Formats: sequence, structure tokens, C-alpha cells
Amino acid sequence: MDHFYNILVELIFIFLHFLLFLINYRIMNKKIMQPAVLFSLLWFIIILLHFIFRFTLLDELYPLSPETFIIFFAGALCFSFGSVLATFSKQKNESHESPAQLKPIAIQPQSLTLRYILLAIIIIGLPFYIMAAYRVFIASNIDNFFVGLRTELSYGDEDIGPLKYLVTFSFVVYAFNLYAYLKNKNKHGRFLLIATFFVTITYAVFSTGRTFFFLILAIYFGLSYLHNKRFSIKKYSWFIIVFIILFSMIGVFYGKGGNTEDSIKENTYYASQTTAIYLVSSVNALDWELHHNFEKNYNGNNTLRFFQKIGESLKLINNEKISDLVKGFVFVPYPTNVYTFYSPYIKDFGKLYAWFMVAIFGMIHTIIHNKAIRSKNIRYSLYYSFMLFPLLLSFFQDQYMSLFSSWLQVVFYTEIFIIINKFFISKKW
Repeated sequence: MDHFYNILVELIFIFLHFLLFLINYRIMNKKIMQPAVLFSLLWFIIILLHFIFRFTLLDELYPLSPETFIIFFAGALCFSFGSVLATFSKQKNESHESPAQLKPIAIQPQSLTLRYILLAIIIIGLPFYIMAAYRVFIASNIDNFFVGLRTELSYGDEDIGPLKYLVTFSFVVYAFNLYAYLKNKNKHGRFLLIATFFVTITYAVFSTGRTFFFLILAIYFGLSYLHNKRFSIKKYSWFIIVFIILFSMIGVFYGKGGNTEDSIKENTYYASQTTAIYLVSSVNALDWELHHNFEKNYNGNNTLRFFQKIGESLKLINNEKISDLVKGFVFVPYPTNVYTFYSPYIKDFGKLYAWFMVAIFGMIHTIIHNKAIRSKNIRYSLYYSFMLFPLLLSFFQDQYMSLFSSWLQVVFYTEIFIIINKFFISKKW
């Protein structure tokens, strides 16, 4: 009886998520990349995949409790509410604007000289970054390079050092060159884009964070959606397939989901299973967390850690134990240490806080999306594209407040690039 009850509950929430997606799709003028539409579609897919994988690749996966399903669906409703609020506020403001105010903003060209300089910086920095990564690997005392590097970076005391800021820098340079190429397709732009792409991929590989490949995907899809007139999810589906294959292959090199010494057939199976675990085990981890001595700490240790670290460095906070970004493993029964976007917010101040924050993020996403659609300028185009990353990974783990310092870096680099670009354009360099 419990088995059929669990199936029924899961099917009901799959239907509710799909219904919400259809409503958002209709309200938002059938724009699939509009934040509320994308968020509701993402969670519909994750809940659906959870149901499918429970009877296929992950046949031992535990069913979710109704409470956990309610958290996810209420979160999707709150994100949609924030998005709708931002959208209708925009429409109300535009109704009071004059025709002159509604004219598109002039697009400033991107300096070719500056783009070559930025590419040179990340190319020059790459060997130093790799050497720093090799030093970290040596400290791990593990034979496999990528396994040792990943283990030490995640659980050891060694760190890449200041060179780690080159990773975020390379992503912004890649976005900068992709934007320029989409606005003006020529030989120089194509060369810069291809070269930057491979350098950025190399930084991502040596950082051992497979989620960085989601960031590359987010930048590519976001900017293509905004600036490629022939953009279509169907036409770009091949890119998603290549991405999934690449994501699985990288897992083999990192020793997650395969082994370079195993056969292709064995690696294909283990990589497929590991990818399935990446996609759906986090929702089970949250479910497990909520039902095993779960207590709210009311100290903001999880979502406000950036500000707490600042306070600690300024000696405004004393003896404050700041939580680690890397969480402990649980078995559901498959091992996982990611707990979806919701976990840190619920642990800090409860479900209402989590739903409030997801509504705020829905509003911010939509404001930036609307500004990017209207202005087409590089600032909002890049911000919209980068913000797709935490949205797409909301099923996996929090990438909003947990990566607050990284988002500050993105804003800093973007604004600096824009200022320097204006100088180069005015001097005609």
C-alpha cells in the first residue's frame, strides 16, 4: 500500500509542476528562457527524472515524503510570484514612459584590442594556475592527478591561492568575447571566442569543479537567447547532448562515475548512473536531512557566511563557527553531499525564509532579464547569463548566497571591462 501511495503522491506533484510550467509559459508570452518559465520547467524535469530513475538506473533510490514535495512546489510558486510581480511592475512603469524613453539603448561596440589583452592575460596565467594545481596534487599523496587534486581542494588544507581568481576572470572574458561575436560575427571574433573557450575549459578542468561546466552552458545559452535571432531550444539540443557526454567523461577522469582502467562499457554504465545521482540524489538528501534531527540554527551560518567572514576579519565577530561549504555525505542509499538550494536557507531560518529568498531571487532574475531584453547591452546580457547558473543548479545546491564572493567578482570584472572598453573605444584602439 505504501508503495502505491508514494507513486500517487509523486505523480500528483509531477502534474502540479507541469501545470505551473504551462501557466508561466502562457503568462510570460511563451518565452522558454524567461526565469519563471525556466525555473518551473527545471523542477518539473527533476521531479520527473526522480520518478523515472527510481525504476531504472537508481532502483534503490528512496521515495520522497509529501513534506519535501510541498517544499519544492511552494518554492516554485514563490519564484513565479516574484517573477510575475517584477514583470507587471515593469509593464506598469512602461505605460507611464514617453515614446523617447521607450527607444532601445544604443549598443557600444567591444574593443578588439581589449579583447586580445584579456585573452592574453588568461593565457599567460594558465601555466601558473596549472603549476599551483600540481603543487596541491603533490600534497594529496594520491597517485591519480585529478582525484588527488579534487580531494585536496575539497577536504585538504592546500589551496590554489590568489590564482584561483583567474577562474572567474576567465568566465567573464569568455562571456565578453561571446557577446562581442554574437553582435558582430567576423574572423577576429571567431578566433577570440574559440581560443577563450578552450582556455576557460582548461581552467574549469583544473579547478576540478564539474559544476563550472554548467556555468559555461549558462553563459552560452543566455547570450545566444538574447543575441542570436535564430535561437531555439530545439536547435540547441545538440549542445545539451554534447554537454552531458562531456560532463560524464570528466567524471571518469576525476574518479567519479568510472575509472580510466575499466572498459568503455563499464565506464558508460557507471558514468550514466553517476550522472543520474547528480541529477536527483540531492532532493533525497534534503528529504533525509529534514527527517533526521533537523534543527534550525537561527544564526545565518549557511547563507550569510560571506558577511560573517567579513565581520570575523574585521574582528566584529568573535569565536563564530562559520559552516563549511562542503557538506558531509548521506546515503539515500546512494552517497551524496548536496542538498538542493533549499537546505542552507531552511537550516538558517526555516521554510518561510527559504520561500521568501526564492521569491526575491525570482524577482531579481526577472528584473535583469527584462532589462537585458530591452537594452541588449553587455552589462545586463552578462548578468542575465551568469544568473542562469544558480537557477539551473537550484536542484543541486545553493549557488546564490554560498557563492556571494564569486558574484561580486563577476560584477567587478564586468564593470571594469565596460569602463576600460569605453576608454579604448573613445581612443579608437
